[in-house]
Amino acid sequence: MSGAEQDFKKILGRWDSLAIIIGIVIGVGIFRVPAEIAKYLTSPGLTILAWLIGGLICLLGAICYAELSSSFPQTGGNYIYLRESYGPWAGFLFGWTELLVIRTGSIAAISFIFAEYLQSFLSLNGSIVKLLAISIVLALSFINILSLHHGKVVQNISTVTKTLALVVIIIFGLLSKKGDISHFSIVSNSINKGVFPLFGLALIPILWTYGGWHENTFVTGETKDHKRSLPFALIIGILVITSIYVAINLVYIYLIPMREIINSNLIALDLMRILYGEGGRKILEILVIVSCLGCINATIITGSRVTYAMAKDNSIFRYIGKIDSKYATPSRAIIIHAVWTIILIIWGTFNKLLFFTGVAVWLFFSLAVAGLFILRYKFPQIERPFKVWGYPVIPAIFILICTALFINTIVFYPVESFIGLCLMMSGIPIFIFSQRRRKRSL
Repeated sequence: MSGAEQDFKKILGRWDSLAIIIGIVIGVGIFRVPAEIAKYLTSPGLTILAWLIGGLICLLGAICYAELSSSFPQTGGNYIYLRESYGPWAGFLFGWTELLVIRTGSIAAISFIFAEYLQSFLSLNGSIVKLLAISIVLALSFINILSLHHGKVVQNISTVTKTLALVVIIIFGLLSKKGDISHFSIVSNSINKGVFPLFGLALIPILWTYGGWHENTFVTGETKDHKRSLPFALIIGILVITSIYVAINLVYIYLIPMREIINSNLIALDLMRILYGEGGRKILEILVIVSCLGCINATIITGSRVTYAMAKDNSIFRYIGKIDSKYATPSRAIIIHAVWTIILIIWGTFNKLLFFTGVAVWLFFSLAVAGLFILRYKFPQIERPFKVWGYPVIPAIFILICTALFINTIVFYPVESFIGLCLMMSGIPIFIFSQRRRKRSL
């Protein structure tokens, strides 16, 4: 087992760690996904229950990750847990998939949304959307190269701003008297078609909207008092996010009937128009811009740390993983991520890559939490400042849920899942080559 992190300065506190989670999770999904959920669950009660269950699933995962992160206080998150549980190959495949598609593809996708809303807000020519997307990637990458302190300032400001804005919208929406309590009356279509299959389908986009709840574990090595800060941020973060998601869905349903939500591709825009008239469009554009800004920034911070951790164990990536002696940041990893993200933006097919690799997310979640059982056996004597409540029941439940979602994704999207798994497995020959090169150098 590797020792504690030595290369990074301890800059992040528990509130910074919390800001990373909220900043990544509350992105743009909550402004679009509720309309998709309504297509599966036409009952308001079932819709709210689905969002609560989504939060509960993430809370179970957060409890498991609280033990992993406090027991292995190193930068890299899942990479470290998979490596220590199963060996270098598992960690490498995770890092490879993150670098190749998932992480950089996510940044590219959100950068596009940021650019589209900024272009609309400023009434600029639509032809510069890609240029705006590239510009925000370069700007935030530069800020995070200079210092994690600068990055965390951007993160904290954007997170506080959008959280307060959402709270204000929720309060005004519920007190506006512009809705109708009858919108919460039960609609039986979902029940007639079978609740459980539709519930399973609805959870896929819901859990995508909750995605990123574990991201603060990627910067464990830069977190002060990680034994308390990480578990605190993981658990409190999920509780805050779940509360906001449930509340905003209550506002959606109160102001807009379910039959209209189903056909609303821009549900947040409809909500803002009801509350603030046509001026609501500009308010929403600002909110989405700020949300994207925080999400991109936090993803840059955490993603580069995965590449850094992978580079420490693989000689062919070692150059990438060096810490800048002047700025104390993984500047080369940040640059590599920025370059590949820009290529995806220019290429314009990054959204397909994201979809193809979605199956890998549930696979890695289940493997990481299953590693709890292995790690307790392999390292019984290490300090575990936080232990999973209800062990082994909670980890087992979370693993079963992730496995079910993994299988569900393969069943409903077999071609995309196959391609995604192939992209992930393409890292195997790279790993074999790196291991052979390492043996020759010994």
